[in-house]
Amino acid sequence: MATKATEQESPAQQSETQIDKAVEGTFPASDPPAIGGATRIEGTPADSAREERIRRRAYELWEKAGSPDAHTDEYWHRAGAEIAEEPDGAGEPGAQ
Repeated sequence: MATKATEQESPAQQSETQIDKAVEGTFPASDPPAIGGATRIEGTPADSAREERIRRRAYELWEKAGSPDAHTDEYWHRAGAEIAEEPDGAGEPGAQ
């Protein structure tokens, strides 16, 4: 009389399998969960506009200083401080 071997799962393996199936059902294929606790944060259009203003001003400061190779991040920080001191809306497209 031959017996058929069957694979048995421990209770821990069964619960892992159930968790995996439940998690897979909650995420669409195009948006997998972040790995390692990293979360993608999309910037707002206002953030992008502000960053572009900082970038342009930093470049102006850098050029005015003679385009040195060293301390380039200093110009970014100075430009950011200048932009932060501006009244809201100053320098924005369409601002008066």
